[in-house]
Amino acid sequence: MRYDDQLLSSLERIYGRQLQDFLRAVGEPGPRYYIRVNTLKIQPGELLDKLRSRGLEVRADEALEEALYFPVEGPRNIPVSDKVVVADKRAAESVMLGANLYAPGVVRADRDVKRGSLVTVVDEAGRPVGYGEAVMDWDEMERARRGLAVRVVEPLYRVPQTRELPEYREGLFYEQSLPAMLTTKVLGPRPGETIVDMCAAPGGKATHAAQLTGNKARILAFDHSKRKVEMLKMEASRLGARIEVRRADSRYLDLDYPGLRADRVILDPPCTSLGVRPKLWDRKTYRDVINSAAYQRQFIRVAARILKPGGLLVYSTCTVTLEENEENIAFAESLGLRLVEPPVRLGSPGVEHPWRDAMIRFHPHMHPGPGYFIALLVKP
Repeated sequence: MRYDDQLLSSLERIYGRQLQDFLRAVGEPGPRYYIRVNTLKIQPGELLDKLRSRGLEVRADEALEEALYFPVEGPRNIPVSDKVVVADKRAAESVMLGANLYAPGVVRADRDVKRGSLVTVVDEAGRPVGYGEAVMDWDEMERARRGLAVRVVEPLYRVPQTRELPEYREGLFYEQSLPAMLTTKVLGPRPGETIVDMCAAPGGKATHAAQLTGNKARILAFDHSKRKVEMLKMEASRLGARIEVRRADSRYLDLDYPGLRADRVILDPPCTSLGVRPKLWDRKTYRDVINSAAYQRQFIRVAARILKPGGLLVYSTCTVTLEENEENIAFAESLGLRLVEPPVRLGSPGVEHPWRDAMIRFHPHMHPGPGYFIALLVKP
């Protein structure tokens, strides 16, 4: 990981001597790959049986009834070919978990790679992430804007390709980490309420709220990106989740929707994503953290304005810095919001805050998922 000294010092405030353990863990996938059962369409036990009938090794989570997971196999010994295809960071991180390599993710390929060649897929640092069969000649891979380039048969880690399952197409489940599922459970949405998801794409938390309320709440899902809004609509349709998807910059919801008042707000703002795993590499500076925290506070300020008295805000991130987590909760408290005990608790407590026991953290080297932060606040 390429982090400057200030960022490493910030992380040391949290991890101390365990910092290297944290950095190693985010470079690997967790031991469990989670999906959320869509109880609008099927019950967890039924989906468990359907997936097992396909010969898949799938298990029920010990804490959340709608959570199922596949054990992650690896790291595995993958064959080495004298023909190499180089993938960009995002594509290589997908290939290492068993995804096929598509042409847009190809950086370059050896010139003796032909259709049908057995090739090793490597990242830009030359680390092998998978082995498979070329579906294009080398020059086609490098110039094509779409299409399958390499069919991966031996990835570094193996998990089921869940999006290829008929159960996925039928909308019976949603791919989602355990902490992300827990976030909506902590909020505890109820039928009849108005629930706002301020940064909703790709839709995991908004559709989970629809699921938990049996499609009997008014859920408004906002996102600023036109492309993400369209994807969110498609996900809601696939899952049968009744949500109102709108394109807007949530930093100005109080101005653009002056009559909007919410019983509950979900805020999972853009962040530095330092807890996301697996990462083959990452490049961040402490300035990125400071800028991100300041950006997040713009959303927190608006969340406080649109909440009804007695309303609840769940704040979550997939990063681990104090600046983007506990210090932003202190900012929310300065606006009059009050931290409350979560009704569901997993993971570890927060750090360096008087009420840290009311917060939830997941640490990649201690828990089976990503680094994550969750806090619940009420507007008095």
